[in-house]
Amino acid sequence: MAAGCPLPEPTLVAPLLAFLWYATSSNLSRHKQTHRSLDSQLARRCPTCGKVYVSMPAMAMHLLTHDLRHKCGVCGKAFSRPWLLQGHMRSHTGEKPFGCAHCGKAFADRSNLRAHMQTHSAFKHFQCKRCKKSFALKSYLNKHYESACFKGAAAGGPSAPAPTAPPQLSPVQA
Repeated sequence: MAAGCPLPEPTLVAPLLAFLWYATSSNLSRHKQTHRSLDSQLARRCPTCGKVYVSMPAMAMHLLTHDLRHKCGVCGKAFSRPWLLQGHMRSHTGEKPFGCAHCGKAFADRSNLRAHMQTHSAFKHFQCKRCKKSFALKSYLNKHYESACFKGAAAGGPSAPAPTAPPQLSPVQA
């Protein structure tokens, strides 16, 4: 198998299997481009920043990032796509249209709601070495280390001694 590719090495059977993974031949063609080498003659370099692409659709999307035509009327920050500006505007308005069905907590961004939903999961694989509290996301354990558990101990909180630095992260043992 190619690195990161779910398909077997090229054989007579591989093209047939590819259609099981890709709904259209154009999607398969786009995927095949990702297997080109960055030094391939078909690779293209962004004229603005020099980043190299083997996938022309990916390069086309990248080129848009240099064209910041959507500007915030409040702070002047510019964006390449209108929906990015729309999401940014919520930082000024405080609008949080994405609500959690479990607890009602609201978010300005759908991706933050998706991350939050994992807190309701039974699978919490990251555990604090100090207080044994478990978290579904490594980033939530990092936040815990930076705030509540260790700062509370430094300020005379829970009796366990506070380490000088948060311990190395490791998944909870099953």
